[in-house]
Amino acid sequence: MNLRSKKVVIERPESPNLDKMDFISRLHDSLLLQILSLLPESDATRTCILSNRWKNLWSLLPILHFVMPFCWTFEEANRFHDRVDQTLALRGCMPIKRFYLYCSKHCDYDRVRDCIRNVVKCKVQDLEIRFPNDSFRFKFCWDLFKTCGSLVQLTLRGEFVLSVPDDVDVLFPCLKMINLVSIKYSCDECFKNLISGCPVLEELYVERQIIGEVDNMESCMVISPSLKKLGLSFALSGEGDFRVVIDAPRLEYLNVVDVMSTSYSLLTEPLSLTEAHLKLRNGVVQPVAPLVTCISNVKVLTLIDLALLVCLFIYLQSLILSRF
Repeated sequence: MNLRSKKVVIERPESPNLDKMDFISRLHDSLLLQILSLLPESDATRTCILSNRWKNLWSLLPILHFVMPFCWTFEEANRFHDRVDQTLALRGCMPIKRFYLYCSKHCDYDRVRDCIRNVVKCKVQDLEIRFPNDSFRFKFCWDLFKTCGSLVQLTLRGEFVLSVPDDVDVLFPCLKMINLVSIKYSCDECFKNLISGCPVLEELYVERQIIGEVDNMESCMVISPSLKKLGLSFALSGEGDFRVVIDAPRLEYLNVVDVMSTSYSLLTEPLSLTEAHLKLRNGVVQPVAPLVTCISNVKVLTLIDLALLVCLFIYLQSLILSRF
């Protein structure tokens, strides 16, 4: 028997084609952006190192978050500003839902002003800006925002000088939430002008952290027919008399932390108030009496200071005695 040898052919698997396997990168930009929007902001930014396809994709997201690292030189700060400017240039006029900018030492304030102007052109809805403790104070001028009718939430933290004119009836037609933390005011009327220029304002938070300096705020005039939530914190402010005037008939929530000698007055009793949290150092009845009267019908109440408890007891006792 003759045995003929047969050739055995071994088929080797083909080497994987990375282009065929990476089907995600071949998806449309809109789908990729939807995927990136589900990731934390830091993780979405890191996708720029995956490939050229992903390099600039994160910059098209509707939420942009920029934090300047501590810079020893102006050159390092300029590299950060270049990155921000390049990102905005790639977006063009695409709408921005939220823009967060945290600047540190040696930042270029002229470039920050130009950046804010470009963000406003993109119809930003939520804007938060934070500056470091610097000798230069950025002036938050109305001229930067007079064409911004889309802003819904505004947060200013740090070395700002708020300057708002008194000759404009409506400043922000859509603004519903304002947070002001440790800023200065060009005059006492600026705060009042800002609040009165927001016809649909619903939430307001003011925190004074100016220690050993003057923030030019002698009184806090909260006058808003649409305001529903109000938070005031004067825990780290300097000594001195201070006056708070509240005229918010639709107020539902009130949170006050105050260690100053502050006197309060309510021009209109908030009949809708359902929740209040009060921590006051001043134990004298007269300055805080208006706050006590407005919390009589609340459903949720927190009193943290012993002096306030004594004040409340004395004032309620006086009310009972006055009826007999």
